[in-house]
Amino acid sequence: MLSFSRPARIFLADEHPIFLAGLRFCLADQSNMIVVGEVHSSADLARVVEKAAPDVAVVGEHFNGVSVVESLLNDLPALRILVVAEERDNARAHRLLAFGVRGYVLKQSPGSIMCKAIATVLRGGCFLDSVEPVPLQAGGRRAAVLTEREQEVLRLIALGFSIREAAERIGITAKSAETYKMRASAKLSIDSRQQIVQYAITRGWFE
Repeated sequence: MLSFSRPARIFLADEHPIFLAGLRFCLADQSNMIVVGEVHSSADLARVVEKAAPDVAVVGEHFNGVSVVESLLNDLPALRILVVAEERDNARAHRLLAFGVRGYVLKQSPGSIMCKAIATVLRGGCFLDSVEPVPLQAGGRRAAVLTEREQEVLRLIALGFSIREAAERIGITAKSAETYKMRASAKLSIDSRQQIVQYAITRGWFE
């Protein structure tokens, strides 16, 4: 989680220069954020972003019709990415979140939503703009009651922390954290990080 002892470093990437100009103007009013770079070409995107060393990269979902988000996360897995999408696509948003994206914002949303999304990502959370939650499986076991510790571990995993990192934040051993995860997963009948993220969405843990 970022310390707010300095302005947060924000990088902007979108194929439309006019959109970038408007976004840069919007962020200029935020005293706790500073734009450290921007590009409107996907060429060498990972190299340019890595050199800028941002706290959050706001990335347009498509460059010339091709998504660059997955390749960017493959190159820079620790990067906090907030995706800007042309239109709402619930399934796509959930897939991106499960893949490691920290936020999903629609281009038609007001600037205040973008600022809120960036602030949420900086605090270590995830932000979904106008995306419907994944419904619970009919007749499934997801109504099972989790213990407080099981919820803590699952929530941190959904937020992108590893078992070891989750254990350190809670103050338990990695072995204990793994046990809590296994118990919770068994109760909920889930077996992947994507399903954990989807469960977290239904519980409102990203709000």
